Amino acid sequence: MMQFSTPIVLLVAGALFAVGLAGLTARSHLIKMVMALEFLGKGVSILFILGGYLAGDTGVSQAVVFTLIAIEAVVAGVALALVVLIRRTWKTMDLDAVARSPGGGKT
Repeated sequence: MMQFSTPIVLLVAGALFAVGLAGLTARSHLIKMVMALEFLGKGVSILFILGGYLAGDTGVSQAVVFTLIAIEAVVAGVALALVVLIRRTWKTMDLDAVARSPGGGKT
């Protein structure tokens, strides 16, 4: 098995998390936002695995990550269903256009 150093794994996890956070804060395209949410989840998953490896208990961290992957799949499915609903209703995938439309962003 190939050994990776801890700083490299932290750098990769941080980069995934940063890309996901930047994608969520950009708020332009709904599909990109769903993908950014997945990047956030993958960054956190890598950190959980690294934490379990460093603590010497990879079994528990893998179980947590498997649960996290299942939750991410459900969240992605619901988010994509909402994207389809927004696309059908407002005929756009641009979140700013939806918010500017009459009744779009106001509660």
